[in-house]
Amino acid sequence: MSKYHISRRLQFIIQYVNDRNYASKDQLVEFLNSKDFDISERTLERDMSKIRADFGIELGYSKQHNGYFIDKDRSVKVESFFKFLELVTLADVFSDGLKDNHKVLDYVIFDDSSKLKGIENLETILIAIKQDRVLEFTHYNYYKNTKTAYSITPLVLKEYLNRWYVIGLPDGKSEIRTFGIDRLLEMKLSELTKLNKLKYLKQIAKFDNIIGLNYSKNEPENIIIKVTNNHLKYLESLPLHASQKTIEMNKDFSYVSYDLIPNYEFIIEILKMSIEVEVIEPLWFREKIKQKVSAIYNKYNNA
Repeated sequence: MSKYHISRRLQFIIQYVNDRNYASKDQLVEFLNSKDFDISERTLERDMSKIRADFGIELGYSKQHNGYFIDKDRSVKVESFFKFLELVTLADVFSDGLKDNHKVLDYVIFDDSSKLKGIENLETILIAIKQDRVLEFTHYNYYKNTKTAYSITPLVLKEYLNRWYVIGLPDGKSEIRTFGIDRLLEMKLSELTKLNKLKYLKQIAKFDNIIGLNYSKNEPENIIIKVTNNHLKYLESLPLHASQKTIEMNKDFSYVSYDLIPNYEFIIEILKMSIEVEVIEPLWFREKIKQKVSAIYNKYNNA
């Protein structure tokens, strides 16, 4: 049996348990057999051990519910894993589709990514991160229309709004920086880094407290918004941030909370929801949004 076949089976197991919390062994075996994976309970147990070893995903068992669930407290970066799984699954689906029918792309509408450049840099960046290598490149600044040479120790890759960014520490600096891979030219691997990456984990962790890319030295705050129940369905299906919680529901509206640093990207998300949402707390952030709305009104009112 090919490694590809086994890998696809493991993906199906993880996705099934995630989508149907407390799935039993019988349900999992029946599901896999329906997908043409002829396996036994013993094989399923070996697969679960492999999932733990290879992916860091812990499948716990609940006696109360007589089924398996993803133990997020004991698993590694579950949300990031599912984003990765989504990308891999889509790649598999489209690859198979193109083999069977060259017109498969006629049946799919993507967001416009025709201007995205630099995808070819992803492999080099990942190699640099995995091998603890320095990365050299020329960075093009859109706003200043300038090109600057950099040597950085890359730490992580980050995706935001269908764009990829490398986060790393430039030589001679103490603060990490973010570089869009579409603006990196003449990239090459250099020597092994002497940087102790563990010293910068706290800086990288700040990205967990924001939406997007712009983080500050501020601490996360509890933000409460009032949302119409019709729009709440969209928010719950696609949360703005991992900390999002629905804390109170009423007949026509609900209250949703976030624990994050309210940066520029979060402000834009609030404004995008328009009349569907109202900021309640904290008062300083409510006033900030009010000022933004007033500025928009004045711009159109004075036209």
